[in-house]
Amino acid sequence: MNYWQSHFRNKVLALVMTGCFIFSGFAFGFGETKPQGIEIKEFSLLDTASDIVGSDYFEPEGYKDGHFKLKLSLEQKTVINAIVLRTTDAYGKDNAHGIWRTNRVTAGWLLGIVQEKTVKTATGETTDRVIINPGFRKDVKEPVGEFEGDLTFDLYASNNGHNGSINESQYFVLEIETPQGTVSSEPIKYKEPMTAKDPSPPSSSKPDPAPSSKPVPTPSSSPSTPPAAEAQKIHVFFKGKELQFDGTQPIIKNGTTLVPFRKLFETLGFKVDWIETKTYRQAIGTKSSLTIKLTIDSKTAKVNDKDVALSVPAQIISGKTMVPLRFISENSGYQVSYSRTGNITTIEINNPGTGTDQEPSAPEPTTPDLTVEPYVVKGYLLDAEGNPIAGASVYADNTLQYDSNILGTTDDSGYYRLELPPIATTWRMGAHFSKTIEGKTFTYDIYADGDQPFAGNSGAIRNFTWVNGDGYIFVYPDFYSFGDDLPEFDINDVEITLTPIQNGKAGKPITKRVGQVNDGNGIDQLPIARYKATVRWLPEGHDPIPMLVRLNNKGEYAESVEFTFGDSVSGANTLDFKQELEISAP
Repeated sequence: MNYWQSHFRNKVLALVMTGCFIFSGFAFGFGETKPQGIEIKEFSLLDTASDIVGSDYFEPEGYKDGHFKLKLSLEQKTVINAIVLRTTDAYGKDNAHGIWRTNRVTAGWLLGIVQEKTVKTATGETTDRVIINPGFRKDVKEPVGEFEGDLTFDLYASNNGHNGSINESQYFVLEIETPQGTVSSEPIKYKEPMTAKDPSPPSSSKPDPAPSSKPVPTPSSSPSTPPAAEAQKIHVFFKGKELQFDGTQPIIKNGTTLVPFRKLFETLGFKVDWIETKTYRQAIGTKSSLTIKLTIDSKTAKVNDKDVALSVPAQIISGKTMVPLRFISENSGYQVSYSRTGNITTIEINNPGTGTDQEPSAPEPTTPDLTVEPYVVKGYLLDAEGNPIAGASVYADNTLQYDSNILGTTDDSGYYRLELPPIATTWRMGAHFSKTIEGKTFTYDIYADGDQPFAGNSGAIRNFTWVNGDGYIFVYPDFYSFGDDLPEFDINDVEITLTPIQNGKAGKPITKRVGQVNDGNGIDQLPIARYKATVRWLPEGHDPIPMLVRLNNKGEYAESVEFTFGDSVSGANTLDFKQELEISAP
């Protein structure tokens, strides 16, 4: 260790004891207790251009550093045992690209820490920068220091020649280890700072001792710290009535609005369940013939046991289960609209074709009260808006004998009634019907709401609800159309707007990001209709770029294309009908 490092190491230990530190944890699982009075105010990656720290000591070694800014707040004196920087994916899961730490525990490189300290002098106040961690704490029991109040740190993590460990598209998580527990930041990357939602006023701290006589060099290429984002206010309305959330409030993360799962599910009429095992945690909503399952931190949800891709997964935030609002609402048959004024975002959930400037929404689908009769099964077949579906074939499937069914048909009100033979067996209900849309006939299979078997001698009421969402599209990019002057392409940054066309009139548009569908990329859970499709590319850090589109291998690329869905992949009487689109850079 050279004289400069040794000099600052000795000075720093004396200075740190009266410093300040604030930290707020976000990544806590069930059964863990969040250390009190510790809050992160800001954690951000400023640049990857400096060379201030090496792999073992605080000195340049020829490789560029990741330069991070950390603003912390502690309500009382707190010992910081260690600080660890990890590379992760967008949801905080380790991806093993690199780890930097303050002490020599297992693998990893040095995390260099510089503290900004405001010092009072006879002529006013000055800001000094002092190295907190000039080298590894080789004794793992030696803490980084004891802190209290508010302070700002610069963190430096060397790339050490390992290309890809430090880059501006990589996600990072910071962990603070204290005797009271470990707290972690949200994942951040360049230009995506993590900031506290409700900043508290600075707490008072003791006067700092005189600063070191030798300042720490500041890289000239580093930009100033980004200002903390103004607190975003989000108002959610369901059919014109604002929802009130207790405790944790809705947030917008990576363009997706997340809300507490129980409040949203129950508002939309679901029965809610929670499953927790050693390997996964799952939020479940069930109503009528619809079941939505969201696994915490998984980008794949299940709608009626069918895999559906998510852009942002359900996750635990401040101890609350938060789920994507638009995904759940649209898969429940509702439409979602957004508006924003300043820092206020307003989200409205309405029945299809309604809005705040229109008449109140139609009531939820209802069926007349029916009385159970022995050896009789009866009920109604309606669509999601409560409209009857006439002429549908309804069958009671005998579970005792193969291919032994009782058949019937719904009348103009969607009602059916089947008399069952007096045999000792159970029955399950199904139905199928056809609809003609834009001159094309589509045949659907559906099952009774809840799909529960029943004994013939007891009889049953079994209603059916058809949710029109059986269409999906595959999307194929024309990679040859992307020139070197364009940003790096990611199919998940593609947004498609589908406007229903009926009798020459445009309906309410559906706008969704491309995600994983079956074994490809596209959009699913779409109502069967004729659509006009337009496409935008939303690369991070750039203005939206309009794209060209056409049917797969048909015609010329244009600003829009109209289509209806084709036949189902595996033949008639299945639930999925597809279409394929090609997209091109302009």
